[in-house]
Amino acid sequence: MRLKRIEIVNFGQLSDVKFDLPSSQLNVFFGANEAGKSTTVAFIKQIMFGFYLRNNSSPFFEDYKPLAQVSPMGGALYFEDEKTGDRYKLERLWAKGDKTKRGILTVKKDGKEVSEDIFFDKIHNIDSDFYVDSFIFNQGMLGKITALKQEDLLERIYYLGASKSTQLIKERDKFDKEARSLFKKTGKRPEVNRLLQELQNKREDLLQSQTEFSQYKELQAELNKQTKKLTEQTAILEKLNRQQSHLSNLKRDLNNYQTLQRLCLQRKKINFDNQNYQKFQSLLAQEDNLKRIIDNEKAQLEKLKSDNLDNNYDELLQKRAELLQWQTEDKICRQKADQIKAEEEQLLALTPELGQVFGKSQDEVQELRADYNNLPKKEDIPEFSKSIINPVACLGMLLAIFGVASITFLKSSALIYIIIGISVGLYGVYYQFFKNKKKKLLVEKAKKANQKRNNFRQKYGLDPDRLNLKDLLVQLAQYRLKIKAEKENTKHLNEIHAKLVALSNELNKALKTTINPDFNSVIIALNELEAKNKLFVQNQNKQQEIQTNLNNNLNHLKEVNLQIKLLLTQAEVKNISEYNNLYQESLKQTKLQTQIETLQSNLTDNLDELEELAQSANNLIDQLKEISDKITQKEKEISSLHQNIAEIKIQLKNLADSKAIFEKKQSLADIEAQFANISKEYLAALFASKWISHALDIASNKRFPKMLKSAKEYFRLLTGEKYTDIILDKKLSVMRSDGKKREVKFLSRGTSEQLYFALKLAFVEQIKDQIILPILIDDSFVNFDDYRIKYIVKLLKKVAENNQILIFTAQENLVEKLGIRPLTFERNENA
Repeated sequence: MRLKRIEIVNFGQLSDVKFDLPSSQLNVFFGANEAGKSTTVAFIKQIMFGFYLRNNSSPFFEDYKPLAQVSPMGGALYFEDEKTGDRYKLERLWAKGDKTKRGILTVKKDGKEVSEDIFFDKIHNIDSDFYVDSFIFNQGMLGKITALKQEDLLERIYYLGASKSTQLIKERDKFDKEARSLFKKTGKRPEVNRLLQELQNKREDLLQSQTEFSQYKELQAELNKQTKKLTEQTAILEKLNRQQSHLSNLKRDLNNYQTLQRLCLQRKKINFDNQNYQKFQSLLAQEDNLKRIIDNEKAQLEKLKSDNLDNNYDELLQKRAELLQWQTEDKICRQKADQIKAEEEQLLALTPELGQVFGKSQDEVQELRADYNNLPKKEDIPEFSKSIINPVACLGMLLAIFGVASITFLKSSALIYIIIGISVGLYGVYYQFFKNKKKKLLVEKAKKANQKRNNFRQKYGLDPDRLNLKDLLVQLAQYRLKIKAEKENTKHLNEIHAKLVALSNELNKALKTTINPDFNSVIIALNELEAKNKLFVQNQNKQQEIQTNLNNNLNHLKEVNLQIKLLLTQAEVKNISEYNNLYQESLKQTKLQTQIETLQSNLTDNLDELEELAQSANNLIDQLKEISDKITQKEKEISSLHQNIAEIKIQLKNLADSKAIFEKKQSLADIEAQFANISKEYLAALFASKWISHALDIASNKRFPKMLKSAKEYFRLLTGEKYTDIILDKKLSVMRSDGKKREVKFLSRGTSEQLYFALKLAFVEQIKDQIILPILIDDSFVNFDDYRIKYIVKLLKKVAENNQILIFTAQENLVEKLGIRPLTFERNENA
């Protein structure tokens, strides 16, 4: 993948910066410190693999939020696949509030948006750490050279050679660890080592046991001989014991035989039916039980009759529904009363004049209406001005005064003004006279009209100026309807109360107590009466039930008595006492018969011998004594044999027998089996580890030896043939041209960094057939002198033949030696 263009929207200190990269494989970005070189390196890495935003650790600084507090953060990279010619655009943006801190990545292929997997499949889905460790060079990472191991490079090479190589490497290490835990050449605790030692001990123990076994067999033969003799003597003793037991049984049975003969003489025949007797006893128990039940039922009846419960009150209880209806009507009436009262108060509030006319009769209202209609209208009453000055007379006087004043100056005209003024004044006087006369007449008329309206106000208490008689009469009619409805509602309430009082009086009589005539009290009283009535009904039903049972039990008792008399007659006895005596005699004969049958059963096999022995009992005693002596002798012989056998067993116990030999052989076989299984596990783990390592080597196409060869060549080139070899194992070391080996920690910083460059560039060179991405070098040559700069330039040009290299530097000397026109960080200069 060749990087063609860089577009930075906002990233760290950079905003709206673009770089179009020339077609050459080696490109240089030149700028002073803080110009944005490291920022651009981080931008390229983070656009591909995601922003960190302080959430992840990284080998170099990662937090590049825009310093100017602008949004969004991010930008785009343009790549070209030189093998296929496909063009890719990777754009990653992040704004505050986005769910993912890594930013939102958009991938376009030849201008069309595609899945990001299409691009990352091209670079084998490597992650950020792989890219940083393999393709980025900076001062912070150059110090890693002393910690670099062969396994680190091998694992990155394996990553490219086999799918899931990380899991395979973990499996390889697991198998290797398992093999080392099972066996160590000089160890004792591992399982294989422990089992080897245990096998040796078991084999030595088995050999010693086999020597003891020969002695064991000789004693075992003697034991068998004694045991056989013991068996024979024991059989003889058992036979004698059986004979003794038989004779003892005959002696015992002889006594039993004599007892049997006595019992047979005591037998006699009795006429007794046990079944009838059992039935008789059952009838006696029934009789006794019926008598107790009858007495109990009579007592219950007496108690129920003595409870003195009143009569049935069902008719009175049926009034509960009426009471609930009354309660509902009462509630409705009271609500209606409150509503009518509120409406009356509202009418009085809206029309205060109702209070003046409410008490008047219909004739008085008609009179009020007539008086109101006869009143003069207020607008017909004339109004008069208080001014008494006549304007015409005033004008005449002014003209006359003006004429007198003008005599001195206007003699000819003054007379005219005087005449006109006098004339006008006389006319004004005449006009005022007639006007005053007319006004006097109108004043008299207005006084009469006002007097009439005042009389109406005093008579009815109503102001005719503000009175609307028509509305007042309408409101009066409505108010009277409300009063009428209120009276009817009150009447209904009184009727309900009267019914309630009557019902409470009835309840007073029934409950014999005083009950307040209110609904709650009456309902509670009804509940009490209902409970009382329920008890009454229960009492009546209980009496009927008990009386019925009593009658049935009396009849049953008569039947039982008749059956008892019948059974006494059948048994031929007079009373219960004789019947019980007959029963006891029957039991005695039954017991006697049982004893006889038991003795006959036990003596059946020996009856013939017992009949003979009954004639001569002394012979039996002599036979018993003879057999007893023989048994005593045999027991002594057997006791001696037991002692001999016990002594032999003690000797055998101290020697290893065949069972011990077998157990030790079995234990040895178990250990050998465990050893075989553990050995298989050890060899399986060892071979699996070796096989996985070999498989990864094959899958990686033997890259590591090739990489190491290139690294040695690059290192010789960078050091001017001063160092000729690299030894990469658990510890990294180099070989000088004089044949001396030196560890990396003893090299100068510049030489160490040259070694680091050689190894990483050789690694990138080896994986170019799988991954081709830009190599980013960020001011990594500050510790190089002029000679080293010359060597590194030569090496970079060699590597650039197959890889794109972007160098970010502030060293003018390096730029001059490269001979390439650099890209700078002046805005829009490189776009």
